[in-house]
Amino acid sequence: MMNKLDALKDRKDSDAHVSGAKSAWLVTAVGFIAFAALYLYIYHLQSHDKSAAALGMSSMHMYKMRTFWSFPILQASGLVGLVAAYLAVLLGLQQSRRAVGWLKLDYRTIDQLHRQIALLTLGLVVVHAVATVFDAMGDSWRTVFWFNGWANAKTGWPAAVWGYDIGIIAFYTFLLLGPTFYLRRKIGVQNWKYLHRFILIFYIGSIWHALILGLDMSYYAWVRPLTWLLQIPLLWLFAKRFKELAMKNDANKAGAKYLVSQLLVGAAYVGILAALIIVFSGNSDFISNI
Repeated sequence: MMNKLDALKDRKDSDAHVSGAKSAWLVTAVGFIAFAALYLYIYHLQSHDKSAAALGMSSMHMYKMRTFWSFPILQASGLVGLVAAYLAVLLGLQQSRRAVGWLKLDYRTIDQLHRQIALLTLGLVVVHAVATVFDAMGDSWRTVFWFNGWANAKTGWPAAVWGYDIGIIAFYTFLLLGPTFYLRRKIGVQNWKYLHRFILIFYIGSIWHALILGLDMSYYAWVRPLTWLLQIPLLWLFAKRFKELAMKNDANKAGAKYLVSQLLVGAAYVGILAALIIVFSGNSDFISNI
């Protein structure tokens, strides 16, 4: 009897491994195709002096692709990376609630996709950062990978310093916390879960960084309103997650966990209201793009 149970367990594990490998290849392929398609589109526009960057910085003559060859790479990797990060956060929040019926996927599949899309995001973020070093816009390894780099370069561009530093904070947060999944047994699962929550700093920082420095985010009028509206499902899942945590600690309403959970639930609902007000009041561009 035990041999049959062991054989059944081994078969399930083998099937899960095969399924995980297939989904990993699928996620990689979709990510690469999306990046390549967007890169070719931006390259075409920029080479004809019609891209958002070329129009926004006409004095730079960005149609000279031998000089500005990396700009389409950094834009494509950044935009696809934002979409991938959104999906990873969405799956992570849904997964943490242990209620995935609306996705028609089991818990293990959600977990696999969450990790695979997160790894895709990390790869795109690294490509984005390295491409920025070679963007021919005055960047260097120091400005891209070290805080206050633009200020030290004495550019007289304070908004760029703020935008770059937010991106750098997001980058290192993801770089340090993302791989902790593979160390969870060494550092303890509970410690890993606690640290993993701070990945949201990466996502929030990435959005803010893109709104400040992403020329496509401001050039196409529909992008910013859509960006704000897309945060509503994440905020709703975030609120549901911490509402469940508050219910678990309902017996001790004076306890810190209950109070913090309720505070975060309230903050999420305020965020949803703020996103709606921002969009429907016509103030989607309140974060200035440079």
